[in-house]
Amino acid sequence: MGSPKDERERLEAALAAAYRSRGGPEPGEEWESQVIRGVRNLPDQVGGASLTDLFGNLFWRVCPVACAIIIFLAVAVFRYDTAAEQDLAQIITNDTVETVLLDPYNS
Repeated sequence: MGSPKDERERLEAALAAAYRSRGGPEPGEEWESQVIRGVRNLPDQVGGASLTDLFGNLFWRVCPVACAIIIFLAVAVFRYDTAAEQDLAQIITNDTVETVLLDPYNS
């Protein structure tokens, strides 16, 4: 393989030749199958992927699961009444040390 500049020039030359011979015969099924086979055999470009590309793929894979968990938790919060526990927690946190420990009639 040559440098990217050489490949680009070769590609431009091939495209220019194809453009000039537009009126020529159409490629057949054999040519099409060879092109498709060549495309399938191209190496993956994953090795050169940037960190943001990899994070984007991970984000879209995790997003549906995160949304399902959020919906499940929202339903659980609205289904189970937590007001009684919240009131009890508020009473405990509002009591000062003096009222809890020093009140002799605290029962």
